[in-house]
Amino acid sequence: MMIPNLFFPMVAVASLGNLVIGQQPDLEPARIYGLTSRVTVGEQFELKCSMFGLKKVDELVYLYLCKDGVGIVVKATAEDYTFTIRQASFESAGNYSCVFSRVRYNPPDVRRQEYNSVFVTVIDFLHPAVVAVNEPRVRRGSDVEFKCTSEDTPDTGLFHAYLCRNQQIIDVNIWNLNQKQTIFFLRQVQEDDSANYSCVLSEKLLAAKYLELCKNNTVFLEVYEPEPVSQCGENVFRILCSIAVLIVLVVVLTSDRFCRRKGQGDRHPKVSFVMEPQQVMVED
Repeated sequence: MMIPNLFFPMVAVASLGNLVIGQQPDLEPARIYGLTSRVTVGEQFELKCSMFGLKKVDELVYLYLCKDGVGIVVKATAEDYTFTIRQASFESAGNYSCVFSRVRYNPPDVRRQEYNSVFVTVIDFLHPAVVAVNEPRVRRGSDVEFKCTSEDTPDTGLFHAYLCRNQQIIDVNIWNLNQKQTIFFLRQVQEDDSANYSCVLSEKLLAAKYLELCKNNTVFLEVYEPEPVSQCGENVFRILCSIAVLIVLVVVLTSDRFCRRKGQGDRHPKVSFVMEPQQVMVED
């Protein structure tokens, strides 16, 4: 009884602890190494495939880099090779592995899931944060405090927090990883500071001044001009101030004269007048 070809690679691979999902019986696993397991959108990353000890030293083979068990690129080489993924996107995230063969196959036709794999996570370089203002309505010339918080940021790495006004970056601060927050201050705000404010986080310094992401999670700050005092009220205030000054002067002068009189009375001796009784003659 003949065993179908479909089961031959499965039996052969089972002895190696791997699963083959294709019709390429000569695929063999290779080792894979990655310098990082997390990359940012737009960055590049490298994955090294090693065949050391798995083939003859000078033997030319076809080396495949696979993502999620499917070949994505092939390289003819007799040595270890490092694949470079440029301009990483969210679609670049997944399990990467390496296999090689002595017959060249079209990469999408190479399907093999290896236990020896590296999982790469792709994250956005911008993260929205929640912003709160201590007073949403303040007078012109006041100081305003903005607090930015986020629970979704990773616990490792250096993050920069950006304060945006109407989607324009106006300030940058270092993100506190332990407290998961940062605080911005605006000193002596003016009427043109009335706007929508928001916060975003980034693992790298941004050169852009306008960010589309800044339109999310906004808070509005209103800066108002104090109402001017009317002319009539200003005149009344001046009159009251003048009257108060006059009253103070009168009190001071009266107290001074009283003290002077009292002092003069103490310096002169006291004079007593004694009335002697007079005799009155009455004639009969």
